Amino acid sequence: MEVEKEVYGWDGGLLSNTPLREGSPVNDKQIFLVENYPKKISSLPENLAEVYHRARDIIFCDKTLSTVAMSKVITRYLRYIDELYQMIEDYVDMTKVDKGQLEKIRRKYKKYKQDTGAEIKGVYYISRDEPVHSIYENADFSPKAIKESIKEGEQKTIRMLDKIAKK
Repeated sequence: MEVEKEVYGWDGGLLSNTPLREGSPVNDKQIFLVENYPKKISSLPENLAEVYHRARDIIFCDKTLSTVAMSKVITRYLRYIDELYQMIEDYVDMTKVDKGQLEKIRRKYKKYKQDTGAEIKGVYYISRDEPVHSIYENADFSPKAIKESIKEGEQKTIRMLDKIAKK
């Protein structure tokens, strides 16, 4: 969903369906993911409740890395096709080329590039804090809990943006 002009957001829920190439396919992107279920932790679980908590994190953690890898492959292929077109235009006798077939291929390529051609320039993970582990921690959908979670995500995103700007 477009949350403001050319800024897209979504709720991936439990499906880990982060749509990195959708939303604005023709615009290159910087992706910021706020993880509700972190991949990395600072210490190992020490009791059964913490083991359950960690297992839940692993089950529901974002699985975007394979999507990012595939996106990079798509970007490389699109660049490769651009290079091939350039080579054809520079070195092939166009009187010997079936112009109809070449135009059909170009249309397919342009459509594909329009639909999926954006390049993912970076993916930044922002993990939420989990000071207390509880079996019910993800069942608290009270307005207070939601507002606190949103506020934490916004603050960490602002710090991340500041860090990126300083590079």
